Amino acid sequence: AALLGQSPAMQQLRRQVLNLAGTSADVLIVGETGTGKELLAHAIHAASRRAHRPLVGVNIAAVPETLLEAEFFGVAPGAYTGAERKGRDGKFKLADGGTLFLDEIGDMPLALQSKLLR
Repeated sequence: AALLGQSPAMQQLRRQVLNLAGTSADVLIVGETGTGKELLAHAIHAASRRAHRPLVGVNIAAVPETLLEAEFFGVAPGAYTGAERKGRDGKFKLADGGTLFLDEIGDMPLALQSKLLR
């Protein structure tokens, strides 16, 4: 993920990406719609030790509230009609060792936010 531009602000942003990529810290990227938050997340991931593992994105606003928990934690075989033979891995498992990008996390119900923290 290329961060284009040579302005002092972009040079500073590239330095911050490299600094963050060298840590195992959780990162909160904030900004208005269309400002490049996902591009920034991809840049941090690509520069990190996790770059060889997947970056899995979830647009919280695009997933119905009733399906969010299954989206994150997966579905066990037989958990619902049609899942008798095989379940489905959740985003946490899919991103294991890599990066989980939660877009529009402010749209997530508070009850699920507390489950994620645990």
